[in-house]
Amino acid sequence: MERGLNMSDGNGGIIGPDNDPTTSTQSAVITTFNSTGTLTTAAHTKELQYLIIAGGGGGGGHPVAPTFTVGSRGGDSSIAGVPITTVTSTGGGGGDTGYFTPNPGNQPGGSGGGGGRFATGTGTTGQGFAGGNGVRAAHGGTDLSGGGGGASEVGQNHQPHNTPDRHSGNGGDGVASSITGSSVTRGGGGGGASNYVNSPMKTGTGGAGGGGAGGNGPGTTYPGASGTANTGGGGGGWTDAITGFQNFGGGGGAGGYRCSVPGESSGGGASAESTLTVVGATNYTITVGAGGAGASSPSSTTNGGSGVVITKEPEVSFISGASGMWSLDEVYDFVKAGTWTN
Repeated sequence: MERGLNMSDGNGGIIGPDNDPTTSTQSAVITTFNSTGTLTTAAHTKELQYLIIAGGGGGGGHPVAPTFTVGSRGGDSSIAGVPITTVTSTGGGGGDTGYFTPNPGNQPGGSGGGGGRFATGTGTTGQGFAGGNGVRAAHGGTDLSGGGGGASEVGQNHQPHNTPDRHSGNGGDGVASSITGSSVTRGGGGGGASNYVNSPMKTGTGGAGGGGAGGNGPGTTYPGASGTANTGGGGGGWTDAITGFQNFGGGGGAGGYRCSVPGESSGGGASAESTLTVVGATNYTITVGAGGAGASSPSSTTNGGSGVVITKEPEVSFISGASGMWSLDEVYDFVKAGTWTN
């Protein structure tokens, strides 16, 4: 383009050369946080998609001493900063216990903990499902527990001892997301543990998406498995050959699962949430919840899996090429030649 001397109209009121605007592209940016940290958005980012999963609940059980019989709730995960309202996923509920006391029962969370002797835990709306029911041998013939709730389904109830497929409940399955470009399932509930004085019973399996399997006893040393790290999976129920009764616990619930990727799902059967409107080149605080502690003996723990936060800054096009400014040498030459226009 030929340069004019008075280009104020084409340059937004600035006198100088008229630069042609060009369209540029900022590529998509995907960031995975396996632990707490800071997200700094790219310069031209205006929108943020997220997958926020809290820590899974620990599996319940019956240690030697009547303490820590119920799994602990997992830690919350979140995104915070200006101008957004903080988005938080709730930690998964701990698995319940077959032990008499102490027993608060009803272990709520992002997804609820599985039941032992008392009630199951409820899930959080839009994040996960409830745990499954358990039963004491005095009431059902065999100590069987419920599976922890998962992001996509409830934890399975115990299958009664007088049925061919009697076993403790399986953990509920998680939800798949392709925010990173590959489909990965996260947020599975922990399987329930079982205990029978005469022989081992079938244990509950962990839900797809990082849920730990439940333990099986007595006569064996199989305490159960922890949830997988950075999936928010619930810990499996704990058991061991310490006593012949009350020695079992429900699976931990999965950590709350919140997703804003278009076309995907959040936990608890909810649709994807709205994406966030953010500011480019700005810091946002990312908190990743730890897995809840499982009921433990001197030799074992069945902890929930830690959470994860994944963000995606979609590809964006922007205009570059701002108004120009004459250099002092150019202004001098124009004035000397009598061609400078105010």
